Amino acid sequence: MEGREKDCSVIRKRHKGGFLLVILVVFAVTLAAVGSSLTEAKVQKAQKTTSNRLYAENRGCEIMELNPLRTEEYPEITDAVKEYYRQQGEEASFVESYDNIRVYTKEGRYRGTYVVFAAYDMKIKDIYTKVPGLGTVYAQTDEEGGCQISAAVEDEEVRAYIQEIAQHKDVQSLMTKTQDAYQKAVRSDALLQEALLDLKNAYEDSTGS
Repeated sequence: MEGREKDCSVIRKRHKGGFLLVILVVFAVTLAAVGSSLTEAKVQKAQKTTSNRLYAENRGCEIMELNPLRTEEYPEITDAVKEYYRQQGEEASFVESYDNIRVYTKEGRYRGTYVVFAAYDMKIKDIYTKVPGLGTVYAQTDEEGGCQISAAVEDEEVRAYIQEIAQHKDVQSLMTKTQDAYQKAVRSDALLQEALLDLKNAYEDSTGS
């Protein structure tokens, strides 16, 4: 596939208050539908590819030993995930950038699909200390080297599968590591604590909770 130009399309979704959940390192699969930036032709192609793969499951993928957490093993997925977070950073009013993005993957239930755990350091505007975070997205590749990234999954079986492999020890270890780094960052910077509290209050006000 060398020399072939990669088409890494990104499916984007605006998360109202979603960034706050990521800041707090809350692991959750968003259940709302994703607003797609794909053209109609690409959407139809993606749907056809998914349909074809319904009969091509990754057997044993729910077993950790057969489906270990891999670090940046697939360049097309790594590139697409980094582009996704670059766009998210541009859309969030309080985020300056997502830095030091590390991409971890496990195979999805169907061939050509992957569950992606993206660790990063988020820079909040006017705050010196960066916030360690961990996000979860769903990746689907095609035979041409393309990669589509979604922050939400509608298929109930796929959602259940993501929740299942999130309990794997290697994923839990990554989550614990991120949580510890987050707590350390918060304790080290009073301004960061204040900024996170303001964001939490703003989120609760917007949702009425």
